Amino acid sequence: MDANEQRQLREDAQLASESLKRLMQLQTKVNEHLTQIKQRTEPANNDTVASTRELRVHLSLLTAQCNAAATQLSTVEPLLATAVDALIATAAEPPAEAPVDTVEEQPQAAPAERSYRLIYESGQLPINIGPARLRLSRDELSNVLGHLQPWELARHCRPLGTTLYHQSAANYTNLVIDCKDDKARRMWGTMPLAVAQRWGKRATNVALVEGHAVGRAEIAEKKRREREGGEGTAAAAAEQDDDGSWSADEGTLEVLSFEEVELDDSIRNDIPYPPPSSALPAAPSAPVHLPALKTVDNIPGVCLSAREGRQWLTPAVKTLIIRDLSAEVEGARAWVGDFEAIEVLELRWDDDDAASVLSALPADGKSLAALRTLRGVEMDSSPADIDRLREVLVARGVSRSLRELEIDQATGRRYWNRLQNTAQLVDAVAHPEALSQPIMRECDRDGQIDAEILSRSSSTGTPTVQKLVGELAKTAHIVAYRGFDEAVPAVITDDTFPAAHTLLLLNVALDDEAKKERAVEIASHMPNLSHIKGSDGDGQLLNAPAGDVWMFLERLQAALVSKGRERSLAVDLNPLTNEFADDHQSPCLWGRRTNDKLPPIEDVTIHVHGGVEDDELETFYLRVMASVASFSNELKGHKKTIVEFEDENGVRTDFERRFLAEQASLNFSGGPYKLSFDGDGLVVERRT
Repeated sequence: MDANEQRQLREDAQLASESLKRLMQLQTKVNEHLTQIKQRTEPANNDTVASTRELRVHLSLLTAQCNAAATQLSTVEPLLATAVDALIATAAEPPAEAPVDTVEEQPQAAPAERSYRLIYESGQLPINIGPARLRLSRDELSNVLGHLQPWELARHCRPLGTTLYHQSAANYTNLVIDCKDDKARRMWGTMPLAVAQRWGKRATNVALVEGHAVGRAEIAEKKRREREGGEGTAAAAAEQDDDGSWSADEGTLEVLSFEEVELDDSIRNDIPYPPPSSALPAAPSAPVHLPALKTVDNIPGVCLSAREGRQWLTPAVKTLIIRDLSAEVEGARAWVGDFEAIEVLELRWDDDDAASVLSALPADGKSLAALRTLRGVEMDSSPADIDRLREVLVARGVSRSLRELEIDQATGRRYWNRLQNTAQLVDAVAHPEALSQPIMRECDRDGQIDAEILSRSSSTGTPTVQKLVGELAKTAHIVAYRGFDEAVPAVITDDTFPAAHTLLLLNVALDDEAKKERAVEIASHMPNLSHIKGSDGDGQLLNAPAGDVWMFLERLQAALVSKGRERSLAVDLNPLTNEFADDHQSPCLWGRRTNDKLPPIEDVTIHVHGGVEDDELETFYLRVMASVASFSNELKGHKKTIVEFEDENGVRTDFERRFLAEQASLNFSGGPYKLSFDGDGLVVERRT
């Protein structure tokens, strides 16, 4: 057989192979249709099939075509096998040698492969080939299929059969409902809670809570009937609870844990509100027993409230953590009400709401006796509310037994009474071991403490009050000094306010020399000081002219330099509009001979208060611009000035109009600063 014949034979074989492949693809599609027909016509399915007569005609034609194709292939296959055998025999013979001058390079044919499976060859030992497939037991199959996600396993329900399908779902031991994956998010987001409950009934070793409990109860009931049939009703009756339910099931669901997932806006905006799966199914008629549940971690408010009126029984819970600030008290009461041995509680409520939650437990002197950790309660209501929380805890068995106590406490002159009541609560419920650890929760970025409260606690406070104040001072980020009287000023060291970055000078903080020295003492012992402000943002201002602030900064600079701590600061001033006309009260630095003694000040923010008479607007504008220019020229390391206005009598509007008229000349003059006017006021920044 020459080269052309070989090439033609290979092409014909390829065409036949492609035709057979198309036939097999059509076979797969047709088989899928047939499977759907069989599923739709099972006895359990009451749906009617449209056009039954037409469908039967198509199936008859299909059967005839398949029979004809099978007959033709059965006729051709033996002839094809004989021809292939002859081809293999021919290919095995050595080719005849041709003269050297007539030999042409021929393409090498692919090695022949048997078209059959060789079982035995005469005169040779049998080939050791194992069976074509390995049969797995039902338990082995369920263990494998139990690794599929619920929506993946659901697709195989009919091929697997009910028994194997439910056995596979029962192997779930850890079920995560999340929205990180697109497919999972769509599936969980659109799944009705009734469907989730059915999944819980299948997943009897883990859970979608109510369904899990129902599924476990059915297993327990089946075991009860088996015992009843084998040992009589007396043994079964001995295991019956007082409420008529059966206690043979010890449960498997131990932890419910929730984790917040940050979603991109493009995803979050597509989620409808309320979500389609948010509607709760009807409350179960029988109690939902979850006897193994021990930990409920970071439960959201919406899930917390879902328990109300649904007869859940969770007596074994030892840890309940609620960090959702929107959680409602009634939802927490529904959870806490049947706890028998709670050990860890984290509640993000104030003292009044926390007392309302815990009062759901009986005041029997023992319902909270096992409690060892209490975190997150904010002591920011009235002293009476703090006392109520103390009474609720003590009446339920919490008496110097808490090994870990973490509370939030606002401080300041007006919070002194609350602080004393908080100390009384701590003395009543905290174990000495807890007193050896920090009790005050670490302050956030806005956490504030008044410096005067240190002096008051050290002179008149109990040891617990002193402990609480000291802890607050160490984590506070803002220290306020108001200049109020201190009978015995507390000693301020570098370790007193280690985390504070801002000093508020308020009220009469710079009223006399002694108070100025006290302010310098406080500021110079703040290792992370970077910002000095004359307002707390809530209407409390410094009652002192800008000249006194500059003098304070000069003294602070001398103290910092003596300690080798010179640093750059940001300064906020709060002058009245009429103070710009007074040399001592104006923040303008022109004319001061000691500007070189000031610390480096990168940023200056001026919050202007008050109105201006119409005939004084021009003069006011010029004086403000002069102050801005003085900062840029006189302050070391200066980078930015902001002037903000309260638009009383149109002050900001008039200032903006005058500035815009000069903006071009100011910015194109080639100076080191660029000037602009934003929504709040004038902004002057050093060019980069």
